[in-house]
Amino acid sequence: MLAKVLNRATSVALALYDDFKEFLSPSSCLCCGRDRDFSDPLLCPECEQALTTKNMGQGPVCPFCGRPDGAAGSCSFCKDRDRLKLFYWGVYDEELKTCILQFKFHRAKELGVRLTSLAMASLDERLNPLKYDLVVPVPLHKARARSREYNQSEIISMEVARCLNIEHVADVLVRHRHTLQQAKLEEDKRWSNVENAFGVRNDGVGVLLAKRILLVDDIVTTGATVFEASKPLLRVGARQVDIFSLAYAI
Repeated sequence: MLAKVLNRATSVALALYDDFKEFLSPSSCLCCGRDRDFSDPLLCPECEQALTTKNMGQGPVCPFCGRPDGAAGSCSFCKDRDRLKLFYWGVYDEELKTCILQFKFHRAKELGVRLTSLAMASLDERLNPLKYDLVVPVPLHKARARSREYNQSEIISMEVARCLNIEHVADVLVRHRHTLQQAKLEEDKRWSNVENAFGVRNDGVGVLLAKRILLVDDIVTTGATVFEASKPLLRVGARQVDIFSLAYAI
């Protein structure tokens, strides 16, 4: 009887150990699933090559219509005095889409850091001359942050701030209203879902005043989330708010 208990305990411990090893170093490429017969702990050479050749970095563009900043035929948002400008690494498709989903929903946090590092290598020359003062992530509501255990936008924004060598501030912008996941909603419902969902903490107003801010999210689709998240930043006196995302769903 004791031997059976010990054998079972040993089996459970070994299974947990295997899971832990997989968590630290996945046995396959996190993008295509190829068995890891390569040295990189996250991506096979072919997937990393595809990511870097297909996603060259774009911007500034309007996050709502996708036209380059200052282009003719702009949408109503482009004409706004406080218009937002979006910089993004690539289109939300193929390898980039697969990797972002792994990062966002399957705890592949190191993959998120890798993607951001690759993105910044493409966008550094566009972003560095703009002399941002702060990098701010789009926040999760505290209930979703508890269930997911991390905010993917904050992981991206930390790496962006490191690459640009500027201050990262993650706690001044808050999502004070719980919202549904944007990806699960039809486009016409996404705007009302996030309307007035964001605010600035009272003690964060001085931090944001007259600052040039790079607001970071993982994906921009309709632009509704970044539009609503930018409103309180501008309302308290931010000098400028631009957007960075890994992907743009055109």
